[in-house]
Amino acid sequence: MRDTKLIKLIRTFSKDELKTFEKFIKSPFFRPARNISMLYDYIIKFYPDYDSIKLEKRVVFKKLFSAEGFNEKKISNLIYDLTKAAEDFLAHNTLKDDRIEYLLNLSKGYLVKNLPNESFSIDKIIEKKLQPGFSPGKDYISKLRRLTYLKSFYYTENNDFKNIIECKKNYFEASAVQFIVDYIEIVSSQKTAKNTYGKNLENYFIDSIVKSFNIEKLLKLLEKSDYTNKFLIALHYFRLKTNQEPENLSYYFLLRDLFYDNLSNFDREEKYFIFNHLVNYCVQKIGKNFEDFKKEGLEVYKKMLENNAFSFSKSEHMQAMTYRNIVQFCYTVRETKWLEYFIEKYSGFLNPEQREDLRHLSYAYLYFTKNEFEKALIMISKINHEFFIFKADLKNLTLKIYYELSYFEQAFSMVYSYKNFLKKNNELTKPFKEIYKNFLTYYFDLLKIKSQQSKEKPTFIKNKIEKEDKVLSKRWLLEKADQLIKVNRK
Repeated sequence: MRDTKLIKLIRTFSKDELKTFEKFIKSPFFRPARNISMLYDYIIKFYPDYDSIKLEKRVVFKKLFSAEGFNEKKISNLIYDLTKAAEDFLAHNTLKDDRIEYLLNLSKGYLVKNLPNESFSIDKIIEKKLQPGFSPGKDYISKLRRLTYLKSFYYTENNDFKNIIECKKNYFEASAVQFIVDYIEIVSSQKTAKNTYGKNLENYFIDSIVKSFNIEKLLKLLEKSDYTNKFLIALHYFRLKTNQEPENLSYYFLLRDLFYDNLSNFDREEKYFIFNHLVNYCVQKIGKNFEDFKKEGLEVYKKMLENNAFSFSKSEHMQAMTYRNIVQFCYTVRETKWLEYFIEKYSGFLNPEQREDLRHLSYAYLYFTKNEFEKALIMISKINHEFFIFKADLKNLTLKIYYELSYFEQAFSMVYSYKNFLKKNNELTKPFKEIYKNFLTYYFDLLKIKSQQSKEKPTFIKNKIEKEDKVLSKRWLLEKADQLIKVNRK
C-alpha cells in the first residue's frame, strides 16, 4: 500500500491541504458508498513520509476490521474510493486556483440554465482578468476561444451583430499571433533536434507549413503599422534568427534589447522561456571562445533573478540545472561576492531533495575560486556522491583541488576512475564526453609533470591546449601550464 497512487498523492498534500481534504471527504456534499474517513484517519497518523510497515494492506485491514478475517477485495475497494476522493479533491483545488477557468465554467453554467444576462456579467469579469500571453502553459488562446463563444451567444440573443464580428476579429487576431509564435518554435525546434539529439523533426505537413509561410514578408507589411503586438512578432523573429544564423551577433542583441524594453508585457513563463534562450546562446558562444559572453551570460541570469523568472511559476522550484549554470557562470568570471549572495538567497528555492548537495557544491566552487582549497574539499565531502545529479561537475572540481593541493596519489586514481565513468556513462552526449576526455588528457599530462613523473616540456603541453577548441576549463589548464613553465625556468 505504501507504493499505491493513494499514498503518492496524499504525500504531496501540505498540512493545510490535509485539513481541507478531511473536511472534503466528511462533508454531506461528498458522501461515498463506503466509509473512507476511517481509512484516512488511520493513514494520516504516518504523516509526512507514510513509509511505515503498518501501512501494509493486511496490517491496515486488521486495524480497521479487527473482528474480520483479511478480505483483499474489501480493503482494495476502500483504497480505491479514497484515491478517487483524493483525485476529486485535487481536480477541485486545481479548478479553484485557476480563477479564469472557474469563471468560464460558471458563465457556461448560467447559459445552460438559460440565464444569458447573468452569463454575460461573468464574461465581463473574465475579460478584465484574462491577460494575453503566448507561452505554452498560458493557455490564453483556448480561454479566449471559450470566452468569445460565451459572449457571442449573448450578442446573438440580442441581435448585436457588430459585437459578434468584433469578438471574432479579436479571437482570430490572437490566434494568428499564437500561430506565428508556434511557427517560430517549430522552425527553432527542428534545428535543436538535429544539433542536440541528432534526430530530424520530420513531418510532411509541418514541413509544408514552414516552407509556405514567409515571416519576413509579414514583418515588412507590419513595419509602418501601429499594431500592438508588432514587438512580439519581431522578438520571436529575432529568436528564430539567433538559431538560424548564430554567427550573426546582432540578432542576439536585438532580441535581448527588445525583450528587456518590454519585460512588463510578459508573464513569468514567457520571461523564463526567453531568458533561457538568451543564456543558451551565451553558452554556445562561450564554447566557440567568445570570452565576452561569459560576463554576458551571468548578466542575463542576474536579470532573470531580478524579475523572479527563474522558474515557470511561483509554485515551482528553481530547476537544478538553472542553479548549477548560475554557479558555473560565477565561477567562470570569478565573481565570488555575488556568488555567495546567490547561494544564500536562492538555495531555498531548490527542491529540498537536491538543496543541500547543490549548496555544498556551490560553496566548494566559491572556496576554490578564493584559493581556499581545503575548505572546498570539505564541502565536497558533505555531498552524497552516489545520488548527486552533477557527477561530472563534482569530478572535475575535485580533480582541480587535488592538483592545487598536490594530492598526486588521489589525483592519479581519480583520473583512471573518471575515464571509466565516461566510458560507461550513457547520459552524457558525445560532444560533452569529448570535452571531458580532452580535459583529462591535458590534466594528466600536467599532473605527471608537476609530480615529476614526466620530463615532457610544459610549453609543449601549453601549445597543444591553446590549439584545442573542445576542452573543459581551458583557462585553468593554461594557467597551470604557465605555472609549470615558470618553475622550469628557475
